[in-house]
Amino acid sequence: MDARHIGRKSLRWLTGKSLNFEELARDCVSLANGGGGALVIGFEDGEEDPPPHQHIERGLLDRIRQRIGELTVGVQALPELQRHENGGEYILLSVPPSAGVATLVADR
Repeated sequence: MDARHIGRKSLRWLTGKSLNFEELARDCVSLANGGGGALVIGFEDGEEDPPPHQHIERGLLDRIRQRIGELTVGVQALPELQRHENGGEYILLSVPPSAGVATLVADR
């Protein structure tokens, strides 16, 4: 996969008060329309590794899959739990290319 099709996001972006599925949906639509790609969720800005004691709530993967399905049309979001060599967990969110034009669903 081409490096321009991979983005990194902080886990804080999808937890607690900063929960932002709408922004995630926009990123997924862009990836789907741009030939596919992936987001790596769980790395802080400027860091090469996730925090070593970071654990991902297992239900978050299902919530990501469900919310992206509710907020978009023509987007398939495939989140996978990954474990880094330092022991920290992160999410690899693969987004295949869209067969048509992927869009956001209005008024959600």
